Amino acid sequence: MKERIKDLRNSLKMTQQKFADRLGLKRQTIAAYEIGNIVPSDSTLLLICKEFNVNEKWLRSGTGEMFKTIPAEDETAAIVSNLLEEENAFYDIIKSIMKTFDQLDPTSQDALISFSEQLLHNLKTKKED
Repeated sequence: MKERIKDLRNSLKMTQQKFADRLGLKRQTIAAYEIGNIVPSDSTLLLICKEFNVNEKWLRSGTGEMFKTIPAEDETAAIVSNLLEEENAFYDIIKSIMKTFDQLDPTSQDALISFSEQLLHNLKTKKED
């Protein structure tokens, strides 16, 4: 299991510290898992699976794929959730965009929505050409 924890962390391109922070653990604990000095508790394994969308069977035994498959709507929700984490560089930008949009009158909001829909249509049409 120690190799799988390290493989997971590396595939996520995270340092031991970042990985530990996401789980609410200490960096030394992650290091101890990775060298095999400590075996994670069941609750820690479940937390890793939940936090990083990891296939529990893979984490425990190496069987199957590393990550669980995510339905498209859940994938979108996960992306939005990651973007709205305060440590994400885009957090302040996204928050400002949402606040500014909310401050617009309904007519301006509708105009911006129409513009965005047309822009997406144009981009899609350009890809097909």
